Amino acid sequence: MRKLAGIIALGLSMMIFTGCAKESNLETTYKDGVYETYADKWEYGSEKAIVTIENNKIKNIELKRLDTNGNEVDYDMWTGKEVDGKVFPNLKEYRISMKDEMIAKQTYDVDSISGATVTTDNWKIAVQRALKKAKN
Repeated sequence: MRKLAGIIALGLSMMIFTGCAKESNLETTYKDGVYETYADKWEYGSEKAIVTIENNKIKNIELKRLDTNGNEVDYDMWTGKEVDGKVFPNLKEYRISMKDEMIAKQTYDVDSISGATVTTDNWKIAVQRALKKAKN
């Protein structure tokens, strides 16, 4: 009876190990190219991502904030300082730090930035959509 229990335990552990190995070997592959996508529009405009894939890796990402007319904002106004009585989040810095983190981690799934949550969430959505377009 002990032998049978040992054989069953060994068989189960091999099945579990094999299943885990298969899970970890599953990698998404991407087609080389440049993929331009947008997040959904909202009351203040929209966010855009241009993602470059080379050799199955995210090589570059451009994150853009567009106004309600579809024009890219002037990031010199978006530096975290007060302009005309209104404080704009530091999108000039956030878009660079966020894209750098996405490239380093090779994913869109990074933390959003407090103070610009909607914009940074939308940048993540735009990059996610670009990566979806790039999937093989």
